Amino acid sequence: MSHRSLNAELSSCRLSQNIYSSQSFRDGEVKAAANLSIPLYEVMLCAGESLFNWVSKHYPQKTKIVIVTGTGNNGGDGYVLASLLFENKFTVSVTSIDPKRSLKGDALTAQRHWSKISNQAILEASTTELSNFDLIVDAMLGTGVKGQVSEDYANIIKRINGADADVLSVDIPSGIDADTGQVLGSAVQANCTLTFVGVKSGLLTGDARQHVGQLQFMPLNIGEEFAKLVKPIGRLISFKDFMPLKQRPLNGHKGNNGRLLCIGGNKGMAGAIRLSAEAALRVGAGLVKVYCHSNSEVQVALDRAEVMVTSDNLHQWMAWADCIVFGPGLGQDSWSRETFNQVLSYLVHEQKTVVIDADGLNLLSHHLRKFQSEQLVITPHSAEAGRMLAVTPHDIEKNRFVSAKRLFEKYSGNTLLKGPGSIVHNHQGMFVCADGNPGMATAGMGDVLSGVLGGLIAQGMSSAQASIYGACLHSGAADLVAKRDGQRGMIASDLFPFLRQLVN
Repeated sequence: MSHRSLNAELSSCRLSQNIYSSQSFRDGEVKAAANLSIPLYEVMLCAGESLFNWVSKHYPQKTKIVIVTGTGNNGGDGYVLASLLFENKFTVSVTSIDPKRSLKGDALTAQRHWSKISNQAILEASTTELSNFDLIVDAMLGTGVKGQVSEDYANIIKRINGADADVLSVDIPSGIDADTGQVLGSAVQANCTLTFVGVKSGLLTGDARQHVGQLQFMPLNIGEEFAKLVKPIGRLISFKDFMPLKQRPLNGHKGNNGRLLCIGGNKGMAGAIRLSAEAALRVGAGLVKVYCHSNSEVQVALDRAEVMVTSDNLHQWMAWADCIVFGPGLGQDSWSRETFNQVLSYLVHEQKTVVIDADGLNLLSHHLRKFQSEQLVITPHSAEAGRMLAVTPHDIEKNRFVSAKRLFEKYSGNTLLKGPGSIVHNHQGMFVCADGNPGMATAGMGDVLSGVLGGLIAQGMSSAQASIYGACLHSGAADLVAKRDGQRGMIASDLFPFLRQLVN
């Protein structure tokens, strides 16, 4: 592909884009504060001040605020916030999961200061009527929680979620695993979460996307030092983080813009491969050909004359193509298996990038000759990923980061694990897509993604770059659809005009 060049360059990384594990966060926070000779209590005061500034700006009309505290430093942040609100004439109360339990260290210092200036008793959370408040601040459980939350916490979480009030979570919604994003039995449903020093991986994907609400990052007074000390496990990315693609040369022609072959579309399933093909055209691929079942040729070509269609000479068209998309609408019958065997046999001997999705992944998952290549791109959802790793979809969702890593290690190429907070894992590292919305949970959306990736690669973008850029391009287009028309009723082809808009 030396005659073409298509780059997707990320802008310089901001602190808010680095992703950290909970253990590295806890260790790094202490080291960063020590390096700067800043007492950890001052870090807690800074967190409380950041919370106060947020509440003052975004909830100035809230007349009754309750802060629900736990017994650790997360609760300490809550007590600092309570003191600042009280000193600035807000009506605020503090309730605790266990008011009689003695706190330790900085959390105890913060609690004593609150009690001294307010002269208020700390309420018992189990008997506090949360419906009396219009803002609930969740400062119960922090990043160190592992295993199911206790019954006492679960009961409070249920009442918080049932209250008719806005909910602000401190650092992480109580009940969310800080590494995986999994709900630990029960978790607070926040409208907004303010997280401090470093972004924890568990805030970004899977169940967490339902519970975090609007995520805001506050580096505090040690954030820059922390980033120097601690190696992130990945990077949070959005379409807005990419530099615009370079303009095409004035003397270019369709042959310079890539040749893509899309393979799929068994009888009765022409729509899937048609969506892939048109998506590739909409992101700029110069020539797109579909190889499908003979019964599907008319449906694939209908009203889209720009897509070439065939059901013959598969080997010839694979040799013609710069990139192959394989799997949308493929099925798993004898035609599918025969087609799969031809594709696999060709790819074993020829170095060519292939994007595999849908039934292509299902066939790959139990085929004896596993295809491994750095040029491979796989785009499974949790059920497909489960089959590829011989586990259940629930096992995949329990730790999406580990699942993406295992897929990458097993198949050697580029893994794009779809879902809320899609994860890309390849030789460049791990990336989590911040874009996307629930309207994307509809038929054909993955087929469009496959076409987007194939179209970018055919134009000369590396498989690694295309995996990262394409994930954000696809989700970013869906966000524009939702902004214009809403999430409900979104269909996959709605993305086409916005894909074209974004690549330009």
